[in-house]
Amino acid sequence: MSLFRTPFRDYAILVGVCLVFVAEMVFGYGRIVMGVVVVIGSLPTFLDAFAAIPTRRITIDMFNAFALGVAFVVGAYNSGAFIVLMLTSARLLDYYIATRSEDAVAALLALKPLTAVREEGKGLVEVHVNKLREGDVVVIKEGARIPVDGVIVFGAATVNEASVTGESLPIEKVVGDEVTSSTLNEAGLIKVRATRVGKESTLERMAELLQSAAQHKSHGERLADTFASIFFPLVLVMGIATYAVTHDPLKVAALFLVACADDISVAIPLAMVASLGYAAKRGVMIKGGEWIERLAHTKTLVLDKTGTLTYGTFTVATVDRASSIAEQLFWNYVGMAEKFSDHPIGRAIAHEAIAHTRTLQDPDDIQVSQGGGVWARLGSHEVVIGNEAICRERSIAIPPAVWGGLASAREQYGNTVVLVFVDATYAGMIIVADVPRKGVKQSLETLAHMGVESLMLTGDNEGVASRVAEALGITRVKSSLSPEDKIKEIESLVAERSGVVVMVGDGINDAPALARADVGIAMGRAGTAITVEAADVVLLSDRLSRIPEMIQLGKRTSAVIRNNIWIWAIANIFGFALVFVGVFGPTFAAAYNFITDFFPLIGSALLFRNKRY
Repeated sequence: MSLFRTPFRDYAILVGVCLVFVAEMVFGYGRIVMGVVVVIGSLPTFLDAFAAIPTRRITIDMFNAFALGVAFVVGAYNSGAFIVLMLTSARLLDYYIATRSEDAVAALLALKPLTAVREEGKGLVEVHVNKLREGDVVVIKEGARIPVDGVIVFGAATVNEASVTGESLPIEKVVGDEVTSSTLNEAGLIKVRATRVGKESTLERMAELLQSAAQHKSHGERLADTFASIFFPLVLVMGIATYAVTHDPLKVAALFLVACADDISVAIPLAMVASLGYAAKRGVMIKGGEWIERLAHTKTLVLDKTGTLTYGTFTVATVDRASSIAEQLFWNYVGMAEKFSDHPIGRAIAHEAIAHTRTLQDPDDIQVSQGGGVWARLGSHEVVIGNEAICRERSIAIPPAVWGGLASAREQYGNTVVLVFVDATYAGMIIVADVPRKGVKQSLETLAHMGVESLMLTGDNEGVASRVAEALGITRVKSSLSPEDKIKEIESLVAERSGVVVMVGDGINDAPALARADVGIAMGRAGTAITVEAADVVLLSDRLSRIPEMIQLGKRTSAVIRNNIWIWAIANIFGFALVFVGVFGPTFAAAYNFITDFFPLIGSALLFRNKRY
């Protein structure tokens, strides 16, 4: 029955022990009842200890069960009651931690809209979100949450992405921009073509990662059991030696009661869960406490280029506009000509034009050149965008002064440089490239100040790799690498053992390298499902600024765990001294243990405070 399980069982034990304490203090009786309540309250601890016997390892539960057994043997029921109080409180705290994770998942899934408005033919149909498929076009009105991951194909909106990235500042989204499931359309009307639905959507993956993270046991959590396996025999030896010298079983019992390690069994997991929860609020899903600890010791950060350091798609890098045409008019003509383009360069130019004009006019006539470019007419004005081939087709002369800039731009960016002519007059040059993400350079500089060295590994040629590296201030670059080459580079770095090696990537070809690194970080929004699966950490917002933040979180969490162990050790040494000089008997020893148990718990609980590290 559920009444005999946590939390009802433990609440009953807690209340029972407290009532018996009151009865004994007020009425002067209750010793036998106290013994019965302590026996009942100890059963969960003994059951956990027996369950660990087949593993042939000494665990925290065995340690605590032994301390309770000693209390029973010497008849120190009050002492046993203090231990039961602490262990019961620990189980309730553990239940609270688990419930908190479950509540976080439930709150996350509650953001998912139940229905969506889908375009069908020339009409709109409201359907359940589970019926949406990749490629469907859905309409999101102002005030509605976006039901799928996708790309805007019509309209513009102000989108609040706090549910995914942790940032409350809304972002302006236009045609061509990606949107994420569960985010809120605060203003505007948009149509979105679905690229990820159901279990593949960002929201569902966040929930799944959050659930799996709570189930992983970290090195710090395993450290508690390892510590018990070393400390338990040591305490036994101390107890035997104490009895050999004093022949006082109560003094031995007091020694064991001081050493009870119930606080460590809760404080370390509590610190981990608090840190995992904080990371999730910042749009970072960490698949277990172990990876938090490893991040704290990061020395080398290895980054893929395309899709990680850069957006992975063409973007207008720079524009050289002729002084003879106004900027607004320039973008009106350019956007009109590229409005219906299917070419990646054309779509990038149209997207940039929307950012300048908000709306694009339809051309009266349009022709796509096989040589590379487009001709469009709007009223009496003709616009030509493309390379030299379309200029020859349209008998347009490229001014001599333009040739030098064109050659220089192509040397740096390749064949993604296009010329713009309006009514056969040179209007400007647009350079399209896969440009670095905003804020990446600042993030890498922050990491450098933290003692983390950055290394770029890419399959691109040396010229493209060098350009991006120079723009971001990266000094170590290795280009023209195959996926196998990347793995070899990672293995070489890991073998050096000069610190934790972290790999960041987004593509399928990055998955093996992510799995081989000490910590693999995937770009969750841009990354493939395989990459996310292979990674240990997922950046749902694709913001590299989260990496130094998570390293600091790891350092803080590791420091709290170390402090908890030191507090426990110092409290034990002081308690042992008080036992040896005769200040503490079994009851006071158990009470002392109960009181000092809260110090490491408070340290771990402080990590729940919502602040940045």
